[in-house]
Amino acid sequence: MFSHTKHARYELPAGGSVSQVTSIARGVRLEGNFTSQSDVHIEGEVDGHVTTTGLLTVGSEARLKADVTANAAVIAGVVEGTLAIKESLDLKSTARIVGDVTCATASIASGARLNGKVSIGQEQPENK
Repeated sequence: MFSHTKHARYELPAGGSVSQVTSIARGVRLEGNFTSQSDVHIEGEVDGHVTTTGLLTVGSEARLKADVTANAAVIAGVVEGTLAIKESLDLKSTARIVGDVTCATASIASGARLNGKVSIGQEQPENK
């Protein structure tokens, strides 16, 4: 009746607290301003503004029509809007960006598309 399953083992980071992740699942559409103090993972659709002081992950099927402000970002989906990334930006091969991008460092995989002004290595504005 019951099967044995392995349980994930979580280790606390050096600070002693566990980082939380806010997820917007596939099939969910969010309109308006979205602000988070934790990491954000988006697989659905967002229309508005997305701000996080953590890591923003945009899945391969996600579609954002949003201005984005984040500490770091990994993007595999579609983003139409301005991206202001304080630290690192990682564009996967399926990423499609239409808008201006500023970040401290960037990694762009072969196949990623970016249409806009790009500024890498400039001092970034503080997340609000």
